[in-house]
Amino acid sequence: MNPSHSDLRIVLVTPETTLLDEQVDALRFPLYDGQIGIFPRRAPLVGRLGSGELRVTTGKGVTSYFIDGGFVQVKGNVVSLLTDSAQLTSTLDPRKAEDDLQGVQSRHSRNDAEFAVKDADLERFRHKLALARKAK
Repeated sequence: MNPSHSDLRIVLVTPETTLLDEQVDALRFPLYDGQIGIFPRRAPLVGRLGSGELRVTTGKGVTSYFIDGGFVQVKGNVVSLLTDSAQLTSTLDPRKAEDDLQGVQSRHSRNDAEFAVKDADLERFRHKLALARKAK
């Protein structure tokens, strides 16, 4: 049996809503420690999401979202992404992303815990700014 778009389904959930629940051809998204691509018939997986671009490929083209942490489960033909937030990259505002990044850069860290939070925020906002610029 040849793989087709009906062999893979994404369910993208935030605390507020289910953003996507549809058939797809392929997915690419950030894990905590790097990017991963998902095609039909992938082995099961549970992982921690990072911040960055979720690329959803369907017969209609590619849709891009900025996602911010969470978890992924691949079971059978269903890829479930539970993320803190997700936003279409076409709706990202490069100026706001730049302001957010500058705000984090100007923050002072007084201890290791604050430094770790600042470092994670810097990575998040760098990814967001890059996607915002790419989308415009």
